[in-house]
Amino acid sequence: MVIELLAIPILPLLAALAALCVGRRLPWGGGELLVGAIALAVIDLLLVPEGVNPSATWFESGGFQLTVGLEVTRLTWFVAMIVACVAFGVGIYSLGYMAKKPDRPRFFAELGLFVGAMLVLVLSSSLVLLFAAWEFVGLASYLLIGFNYAEAGAPYAATKAFLMTRIGDVGFLLGWLLALSVTGTTGIGVLVGAVGGGQIGSGALTAMTFLVLAGAVGKSAQLPLTGWLPDAMIGPTPVSALLHSATMVAAGVFLVLRLYPLFEAAPAALAALFWIGAATALVAGLIATAEMDLKRVLAWSTASQLGEMMIALGLGGPLAASFHLAAHAAFKSTLFLAAGVVQEETGTRALDRLGGLIRVMPFTGGVFVIAALALAGIPPLSGFWSEEAILAAATRQGTGAALLIVILVFLAGIYIGRAGGATFFGECRRTDMSKTGWPIHAGTGLLAFAAAALGWLLAGRLAGILSFSGEPEPAITWRVFAVAAAVVGLGFGASRGSAPALGLLPAKLGKGLMVATDAPAIWTMRLAGLVDPVEAAFDRMARTIAMGVGAMARTSQSIERGLDAAAEQTARGTWRLARDTERVEALGFGRGGDALAIDIAAGGERLRTLQAGQLYFYTLALFIWAAAALVVGGLMLWL
Repeated sequence: MVIELLAIPILPLLAALAALCVGRRLPWGGGELLVGAIALAVIDLLLVPEGVNPSATWFESGGFQLTVGLEVTRLTWFVAMIVACVAFGVGIYSLGYMAKKPDRPRFFAELGLFVGAMLVLVLSSSLVLLFAAWEFVGLASYLLIGFNYAEAGAPYAATKAFLMTRIGDVGFLLGWLLALSVTGTTGIGVLVGAVGGGQIGSGALTAMTFLVLAGAVGKSAQLPLTGWLPDAMIGPTPVSALLHSATMVAAGVFLVLRLYPLFEAAPAALAALFWIGAATALVAGLIATAEMDLKRVLAWSTASQLGEMMIALGLGGPLAASFHLAAHAAFKSTLFLAAGVVQEETGTRALDRLGGLIRVMPFTGGVFVIAALALAGIPPLSGFWSEEAILAAATRQGTGAALLIVILVFLAGIYIGRAGGATFFGECRRTDMSKTGWPIHAGTGLLAFAAAALGWLLAGRLAGILSFSGEPEPAITWRVFAVAAAVVGLGFGASRGSAPALGLLPAKLGKGLMVATDAPAIWTMRLAGLVDPVEAAFDRMARTIAMGVGAMARTSQSIERGLDAAAEQTARGTWRLARDTERVEALGFGRGGDALAIDIAAGGERLRTLQAGQLYFYTLALFIWAAAALVVGGLMLWL
């Protein structure tokens, strides 16, 4: 079973390598290899039993132990299955989406790297391996968002996403280092056991959870690190569908779920989860009601929906958050894929330039409507069941929390009803549509089916799949309120067409938020620009030092050759003098001659010592110090 477990993340990585090497010789550019690898990963997940935990000690010193390994728990299996299944559907879609693009081998290589890194992240049994995979996910997202690097704005969007998520990653790094200092190991099971046994003080535990939360906030695009997500929509549609439904943005929520016993033992961290999630869900939901770009509506919706998951976690409902994580992965990936078809066929994502498309692309319009109704929480689709679970967790805490969820459902109905209505209903502006390939329909159809059926499949069963306790059903009154809010929101949003549903204030709020969140990325890039001249100066200094060291080495060699000749001549002279002393000794001056010969021989030996390596030693020492200076300078620039 160990081999099957290791194969789950390795297969997509090998497919990525193969696509990069031989993709241009294959009919689908290597995409077929990636889709096959992901399918095998899904099969392996079905075969691997719970409890398999291969691990190894990577580093051990002074009572500290860094371990790496993979682990199948109920949670890791569940989330890995979500990632793999969504990646499978997106992979099939990508075969058609990238069919006519010349650089598709590079696309599938980067996509495979991303999927493999995400699976390692989910299945990791230690914080050090989880963090390493976490950073590889960030790297792969940078490559994918900036895939069309010649397109205006793509490099900036990729860099912005990379830098803003790194801000949170610094917190996560400090968090697991603090865990290492407290427990002596990075094993997640050991850490959770230490918390359960009361071995970690409340202060250290609170600090640890807040640092980990910073990483989750960055990856899941929560306030104040939200601004990178809408700009990331410039990436190819499959990238948007995968990164912003079940993988990268879901990584933050998964991290909190993975370490939830720590958050349960730190009430301040739970409160922070709730308030960050509430603020993000409200602000992002409001902005989505005024956004004029179809994919950016979905991006702000993603931030809002992830905020709901954070609310559920803050209210002590990890099961509800897990349920919504799965449902959101299904309906949001479907919405992004459908939006991609719209963009490819019409050449635009502007809501005021779309309309009536369901008449010319009925399949795409149909799957979009299914996913939109699921997002809004209309029964019996998946979003209804997961929203109900969150509502149950909220009603347990009081009326205020329950009312907040109802308001968020209302906002969701408005922005998705407006986006769907402006795109697929009303006056039809386009009639010349090309025939969409079967891979696009197949990938979108699979995910749309999941968006429709997943809630029914998991409702009442998820508590048995995961180790979290189930939530009681919400009161019938709140259930009616939530469904009514969804229906009213959908109707109101659809009636507004492409006009901002709640006026211009949310649009101004969005612009202000983007300016505020752009600042860290802008100043970081400006700082990098200022560093370039300094780096060039260090390069010149390094070259000068290297040239000087080389000249000194050549000079030392010349001196050494001269000393060799001098030492040799001295030795010959010493032996000639010794022979002469024999003659002097015969005349009665033996003792004085012996002393003189001994002194001269000792001088020759000193010269030989100098010749035998002392100059080498001094030259080597000088070179080592120069190299050390270069290394320190490089580290200063890197840090």
